[in-house]
Amino acid sequence: MRRVFSAAPCAPGTSIVLDPEESHHVSRVLRLRTGDEVAVFDGSGGEWDATIEAIEKSVVRLQVRDPRTGDSEPPIAIVVHQAIVRPERVEWVLQKGTEVGVSAFRLFAAERSEADVPSPARLERYERIVMEAAKQSGRRRVPTVSIGAIEAASPERRCFVLDTSSGGVAFATALARGATREVGIAVGPEGGFSEAELERSAAQGWDAVSLGPRILRTETAGVVAAAIVLHAWGDLGR
Repeated sequence: MRRVFSAAPCAPGTSIVLDPEESHHVSRVLRLRTGDEVAVFDGSGGEWDATIEAIEKSVVRLQVRDPRTGDSEPPIAIVVHQAIVRPERVEWVLQKGTEVGVSAFRLFAAERSEADVPSPARLERYERIVMEAAKQSGRRRVPTVSIGAIEAASPERRCFVLDTSSGGVAFATALARGATREVGIAVGPEGGFSEAELERSAAQGWDAVSLGPRILRTETAGVVAAAIVLHAWGDLGR
């Protein structure tokens, strides 16, 4: 069943119009026609059977029918706090992180960041990337992408900062200390976090952890860490 995304909320028995980009994808790329059946999701957690009601110029209209069963969302909400790096690296983090099961991405300017804060146009592109990744991977919620500082940890939210120095404990050891339903993962830029940044994160309750003896690229580390958490505490590989 082909999956399509609706920017408008969906409900059984309603008629919705897909946005221009998704309409183009349905009519020109997938070459679907009036009467064809698709699965439609709106990013809020639901998914429905739908029928293509009309294709008019650059607009595709769907008739939403019954909700689809099942749930592909992970039981743990993971927020990846990614230091701002070059756009192509951020895009890789967003795409692969969404596929793995990350719930939200928060971009922040680290002391050693060498890239500019994303423009509104760039953020729109990032949002499109996570939507496409959610559609491809079968997810029903689209992760959010925002710019903001690292938040403090709490009893309900375990937080881990990836430390490439010798100061981090083994990630497996940190995870063995207890699971939570919300997790924060902070990833530094190419040069890693400064000592001052590590000290500030510790003061906010973040645990400095190590992924092992090999140093991963900034765009790889957060995805790997999220996969480890979801395997240990969630549904990945279970």
